[in-house]
Amino acid sequence: DPDPVLQFHRWLGEAMAAGSPEANAVALATADAAGQPSLRMVLLKHFDAAGFVFYTNLQSRKAGEIDANPRAALLFY
Repeated sequence: DPDPVLQFHRWLGEAMAAGSPEANAVALATADAAGQPSLRMVLLKHFDAAGFVFYTNLQSRKAGEIDANPRAALLFY
C-alpha cells in the first residue's frame, strides 16, 4: 500500500494470522548522549499515523536515552 501505516497494518496482520509468536516484538535501537548505541526487544502496543507506542519503565536506560535523543529505530522480524 502506498500508505506506510496501512502497509504495516497489513504485514502485522499477516504475521499474526500465520501464528508468528510475539508478532508485535520489535527491536528498539537508541543511542546515549555520547552516541553509544543500545538495542533491546520491546513489545509494540499500538501504532497509527502519529507513530509507534511501546511500554517501558520511564526510569529505564532506554527511556533516558530517548529523552536525551529522541531519534530511535525499530526493527520487526
